[in-house]
Amino acid sequence: MQGNTREIERHHANAKPRFGIDAPTLVLGFAFGGPALLLAAMVLTHGFPTTASSGGARSVLGAMMLTGLMMCLEAIAMTLSSRVGKRLLLRRMVASLNLRGDEQVLEVGCGRGMLLLEVAQHLPQGRATGIDLWSTRDQSGNAAAVTQRNAELAGVVERVHIDTGDMRQLPYPNASFDVVVASLAIHNLPTETDREQAVREIARVLKPGGRVALLDFRCTAAYARTLRAEGLADAHRRGPSFLMFPWVWIVRASKPTC
Repeated sequence: MQGNTREIERHHANAKPRFGIDAPTLVLGFAFGGPALLLAAMVLTHGFPTTASSGGARSVLGAMMLTGLMMCLEAIAMTLSSRVGKRLLLRRMVASLNLRGDEQVLEVGCGRGMLLLEVAQHLPQGRATGIDLWSTRDQSGNAAAVTQRNAELAGVVERVHIDTGDMRQLPYPNASFDVVVASLAIHNLPTETDREQAVREIARVLKPGGRVALLDFRCTAAYARTLRAEGLADAHRRGPSFLMFPWVWIVRASKPTC
């Protein structure tokens, strides 16, 4: 019994945060659909050689094989992006913020906390707040309890606060945060109006002199325009970065002090 207890304790001590896969339904579709198309093309080619030899059939079978191969490659690329490229790019993004260590930082659409916990590592006297609606369509296994557990495993639970809420109606007073960040979150909102409202909310809760860094693979030019319309005149985007698939841009801005 004592041996089992020690084994369990050792397992928990060695456990690491798990952050899941972005767009899991899409990745799963590619992972199953690609091999299925390749297999079907091979079966038709070898099982019905006479039919497959016609010009029209060769074109169809070629298209099936090419599509299947592309789907397989996209499944691999998206998985590597979620597991490796995303982590590297987020570390660079956080490092570029040059945090003092006492800031109040908000991540909108924090998911399972990869960016949130990276920020928290740089805040020995500060606080990283994450807010999400916890959609599992956008990230596998997405849940507040999972993010909380990841914070415990990363050893930063005392620096992290997790909320449930909508980025279009952030439940925080004006000028609450020194820094606001997001990663692959805002584009999930269904309409352009929704995305504009989320970016306006980000500008609203940002303190004068505060900074924004928003990473996404689409709509980033619109984020920059909205931030400029909200008075963050230096809003601009950098990229693309090919560490992730699809490749991404980062929108940066700072709020004037007066």
